Amino acid sequence: MTSLDIALLQWTTYNKRMQKVFDNLDAGKFKTPIFPGGNSPSWIMGHLVDTDDRLLEVLGISKRLYPDLSTIYHGDLATNQQGNLDSVELQKRWQAILAKFDTALKGWSEADWLGPHTAVSAEDFKKEPHRNKLNVIMSRVSHKASHLGQIAMMK
Repeated sequence: MTSLDIALLQWTTYNKRMQKVFDNLDAGKFKTPIFPGGNSPSWIMGHLVDTDDRLLEVLGISKRLYPDLSTIYHGDLATNQQGNLDSVELQKRWQAILAKFDTALKGWSEADWLGPHTAVSAEDFKKEPHRNKLNVIMSRVSHKASHLGQIAMMK
């Protein structure tokens, strides 16, 4: 198993963990803030789906599928708990996004993984080659782990 295989495994593992958490979350708790004034699992799920959708463009896979998610899920933390989509709609959108990733990531070569993402200029990439697609994927895995940890704090 190569380092790139491990990175893809981490990506897949955290997506499965996210799915399991949301599949097993009591419907009554889905829109309930984790702590007073905090985010709800509903907002966290939407935020993670929106983040993956944005990532499609950052990694040069495709245009975003659901740009409307930004207005709901990318505001100040805990300030936009209204207008969240329901779990079924979020999961439908997330599965469509993951299908795009599945096709793209499994076909990437080492050069693709270690190449620049779309948010870094060629000049900056020469100076900072760690600003590559692999690094972006690994940071998104950490991001998911952080938010899943928040949900685990629910009583």
